[in-house]
Amino acid sequence: MSEKPKPKSSLPDRFNLTGKTAIVTGASRGIGHALALGLAEAGASVVATSRTLEACQALADQITAAGGEAMAVATDVSQLEQHQPLLEATMDRFGRLDVLVNNAGVLRPHVTTRVTPDELDDILAVNLKGPLFLSQAALDHLSANGGGSIINIGALGAYQPMEGIGAYCAAKAAMANWTTTMAREWAERGVRVNLLVPGPVATDMILPRDPEARARFEQEVAGETIFGRLGVPDDLVGAAVFLAGDASAYMSGRPVFVDGGMLR
Repeated sequence: MSEKPKPKSSLPDRFNLTGKTAIVTGASRGIGHALALGLAEAGASVVATSRTLEACQALADQITAAGGEAMAVATDVSQLEQHQPLLEATMDRFGRLDVLVNNAGVLRPHVTTRVTPDELDDILAVNLKGPLFLSQAALDHLSANGGGSIINIGALGAYQPMEGIGAYCAAKAAMANWTTTMAREWAERGVRVNLLVPGPVATDMILPRDPEARARFEQEVAGETIFGRLGVPDDLVGAAVFLAGDASAYMSGRPVFVDGGMLR
């Protein structure tokens, strides 16, 4: 007996990013790597950028081998003079920019009494100044084709401060606030700005290097989520695709929590 054909959905394909171009910072590993792959799978052309060109090129090659379009550009977002060359390379290759994912970040774990001025400057440069000024530089390109989307990657620590990473939490809290301001100021340009807030995601950035310490950390933190596990980078892809495209056309200045129910 032949199977009956499945009914075709009558919903428009709001999650299709074909024809759009996305820049993903911090794309060489972890969350950025997963988001770049996910946006490419949804049809976007992807510019993968980080300080590590070799890893970004491997990612771009992976996307291309799967039938997508991608390029790699070396960029340190904390160095503001590198923003314009990144945007120029994007426009030279793809001719447009529709999505900017501000994912690059650094974590310098220290209790407050041990934070140094240099460490704080580094945290603010990468996690706050970099996203702000790259967004500012990209604004004209994002608004050129009827509007675009900026996705700032936040942190649960902005809403639920955590001992030992106070400087990082403070920078992310500032970025959460600025996301709302950017959304209000840039709405008339057709540019939406939202915040994607991960919970504990198993990446090299948060996991201890020592195997025993890592096992203890994973057990303790997993127990604080309602799923009993840490997230993985792929858990964030669906939300990023939603925020990048037409499915979220009436949404700006808002956080989307993908935190395993950790925030109380």
